[in-house]
Amino acid sequence: MELTKHLSLLALALVAVLALYGPTTDACVCELAHPQKHYCNADYVVQLRVLRKSETLQKFQTVYKVQIKRIYKATPEARRMLRDGRLSSPSSDSMCAIKLELGKIYIIAGRLPQLNLCSYYKEYINMTISERRGFSGAYGTACNCTINTCYKQHCPWQRESADSCSWSMHDKCKRDYSSCVLHKRQTPVGEVQYCRWRRTLLYKQCLAHP
Repeated sequence: MELTKHLSLLALALVAVLALYGPTTDACVCELAHPQKHYCNADYVVQLRVLRKSETLQKFQTVYKVQIKRIYKATPEARRMLRDGRLSSPSSDSMCAIKLELGKIYIIAGRLPQLNLCSYYKEYINMTISERRGFSGAYGTACNCTINTCYKQHCPWQRESADSCSWSMHDKCKRDYSSCVLHKRQTPVGEVQYCRWRRTLLYKQCLAHP
C-alpha cells in the first residue's frame, strides 16, 4: 500500500514537470529546480538579446546568434564560448530543444556544451525584482546553501538545516521572491550557522496574497 502511494506521487510529480516545461517526449525530462540552484550549478549565467537563429541539419542543432549584454558568472571555458556570440540547442523537441524568440532579452543559466530544456532561461521582462537581483549576484553569495526539491505541497523534511533548504515545486513565493541564505544565531553554546529562506518584503506580501 505504501509503495503504491509512493509510486503515485512520483507519477504526479512527473506529470507536473512535463506540464510546467511544456510539450515534450519521454526522451526529455528535467528535474524542477529553484532559480538559485540553476545559478549555482551553471557554467555560465548571462543576460542576452537574441539576434537571429539558423538550423544546422547535419548536427540537428539550432544555433542562436546573440548579443551578450552582461555576464554574471562564467567558467574560463564558458567565457571562450560566449566570445563567439553563438549558443546552440538541439533542434528536436525530443532532444530537449528550447525556443528563444528573436529580439527578446533573456537571462540564461546554462551548462556546456549546449542549451536544452533543463537549462534556466526566462525572458527578462517577465522576471521579478527578486529574481533579477538574484541572478545579478545575490544567488552567487548563497551557493554554500543547497536547495533540495520535493514534489509535495509541503516538504516533509526539516525546512532549515546547517547546509540546505527544502523547496516544494508548488511554492511560487519562494521561487519568485526568496533565496536560501546562510544565517548566524547566537546560542548558549556559541554561534550557530544554518541555511534558511530569506523573508523579504516581497516574499511576505506573496505569502499574504498567494
